[in-house]
Amino acid sequence: MAKDYYKILGVDRNATKEEIQRAFRQLAKKYHPDANPDNRKEAEEKFKEISEAYEVLSDDNKRRMYDQTGTVDFGGGRQDFTWQDFTHFDDFSDLRDIFENIFGSFGSSTFFGGFRNTGPNLDMAIEVPVTLRDVYTGSKKEVRYRRNATCEACHGTGSATGRLVTCSRCNGTGQERIVQGQGFFRMVSVTVCRDCGGRGQVPEKVCTRCGGSGAVPQTETLEVSIPRGAPDGLRLRVRSKGQSYQGRTGDLYIVLRVSEDGSVKRVGDDLYVDLEVSFPEAALGAEKEVDVFGQKVQVKIPPGTQPNENIRLKGLGMPHLNSRGSGDLYVTVRLTVPKHLTQRQRELLEEFMGEQPHKKHSWIRG
Repeated sequence: MAKDYYKILGVDRNATKEEIQRAFRQLAKKYHPDANPDNRKEAEEKFKEISEAYEVLSDDNKRRMYDQTGTVDFGGGRQDFTWQDFTHFDDFSDLRDIFENIFGSFGSSTFFGGFRNTGPNLDMAIEVPVTLRDVYTGSKKEVRYRRNATCEACHGTGSATGRLVTCSRCNGTGQERIVQGQGFFRMVSVTVCRDCGGRGQVPEKVCTRCGGSGAVPQTETLEVSIPRGAPDGLRLRVRSKGQSYQGRTGDLYIVLRVSEDGSVKRVGDDLYVDLEVSFPEAALGAEKEVDVFGQKVQVKIPPGTQPNENIRLKGLGMPHLNSRGSGDLYVTVRLTVPKHLTQRQRELLEEFMGEQPHKKHSWIRG
């Protein structure tokens, strides 16, 4: 029994192409399998039916044949529709637009295999080692790296004449279609054209310097400002210093790799540094200096300071990135014990020990 394609789409027999497409859009949104995960099999059958109706009624020749005979010859003597009929369209961008509007790029990807005419990713990243001192003081680094830069001979066109012609492989669409699978589940994967890289045009005459790519390898030298307080892994963007291809240039991302300093440790924006203190200094109190990346910082040792105690100096740590102020500096007291004592030192310590509750302490013997 012949199918009533007009009834399937819910349109009049005199419906215009716009009305047919509008009806198909509404039904496709309703019955697309991805929109019906609980009834996927039934939705696939209904979707197949409305797709078949749209494939016939949107084509002038097939619609005329259907109106006259009630059937359509899809080719090869078949009168039943299968998914592969969609692979015969010379231009199915209208269907792709429908599904992108309905479901976004994901819906288009499910239906057609997806396509984004973006060409190659031209952004690039390089890692630059810096020290903790560099990010504490703020500094400049000279960076050398290799990239494909715009060819000066052809100004990035890839053409010796500067002119481009329509790509013969994709006929200017920038796309290639690859059919996979069989029967109803035959899928069309749309990819970037291998000849034109997605732009739909190729050089009229290939530039001999760049081979048609519009870019040539070269070494770049940049002076990069290291921001104060930069954390490990910070990405600095330098516009239009990435890879070039066919007249387009990406961005360069500089990834900072901050190495630890031997004497200063970082925790967030706080800094930690050790300070050697003698027993008398810890017991009586003292004023000492600690070196923080070449800067002398005065530290007051309170009387009775204990070993491994942290003395906090507010606002003397790592500068905050992109904001005012700094973290704190923590000075960790490391008690030093002399290995050799003079006779006078021994006598004084023994006198001191004699006044303590425990008189025997082996650490002053020797």
